[in-house]
Amino acid sequence: MPIGSGGRCPPLQSDPTGRRPMFKSLFLAALMTLGTVTGALAQGGGLPQELQHNTRRMQGDQITFCLDEQSVGAPFDHRVGEAIASALLLKAKFTRAPSGFGLDAQGYLDELQIVMANECDVLLGISLQPNFPYPEWASPTRAYAQVPFVLAVTDPSYNSLADIPKTRKLGTALGSIGEYAFITYNQQLPEADRWKRLPYADAKLMVKRLKDGTLGGIILWGPSLSRAVGGDPAKAGLRVIDTSPVAQSFVLVGALVSSRDTFLRSQIDDAIASLISDGSMQAMLDEFGYQGKPGPQ
Repeated sequence: MPIGSGGRCPPLQSDPTGRRPMFKSLFLAALMTLGTVTGALAQGGGLPQELQHNTRRMQGDQITFCLDEQSVGAPFDHRVGEAIASALLLKAKFTRAPSGFGLDAQGYLDELQIVMANECDVLLGISLQPNFPYPEWASPTRAYAQVPFVLAVTDPSYNSLADIPKTRKLGTALGSIGEYAFITYNQQLPEADRWKRLPYADAKLMVKRLKDGTLGGIILWGPSLSRAVGGDPAKAGLRVIDTSPVAQSFVLVGALVSSRDTFLRSQIDDAIASLISDGSMQAMLDEFGYQGKPGPQ
């Protein structure tokens, strides 16, 4: 998802780690990651027309997807793109989405607008935000997946967040939706009853501190955890447990198309709906070991 971050709040690309510009991180992404680009996205764009060819790239039997291959959710988003193209009886072509920008996302929106106008039809791996003021040149699709933030521990006696003693420190993905949900709940407790939170920008370091006993639990986007441990968390000695009493946070992962192409957006939405209704989307989530569920009907 270009959803590489961990659901930065609010993210642009579906990179919910929140460290990549989602969800650019969410809108990721980011995309998830779930980041700081959302504000920039809302500002829209004022690019000179000579930089925008505004030519449609769909060549009869082909649709071109933009994807940030460095994002946490990229393999899943790539698979979804292939499935969308197949549902539309088209060949899927993939090209690189803008990446490598700093957390302030300076210049990202200009680059994205150029790419969307000149190089690709659909930007995959976007962290969708309800009632978000998208720029006039961009239009979001419906969500194709809902991927949660998870709570991982090593202690076999913990079955939910409520079981973790307040004397244990908790790690959270810095600037993420999951961190925000935890902070909101924790601050409602009497000061003496609150957990101490340590924010992390590096998921691998957070896992390391969990394993060495520094942390009693860690809250981060599910795909970020899988990447940090190189696969199944259980095989790495971690247990994913209930976040209760904190409500579990989800990143809504979708795509972005040019606002001038309403027909394409409707076709993408129909394809996503079909993949959800026939069970294909859930199968893809299971294929990648995601604990999420298909997007809302």
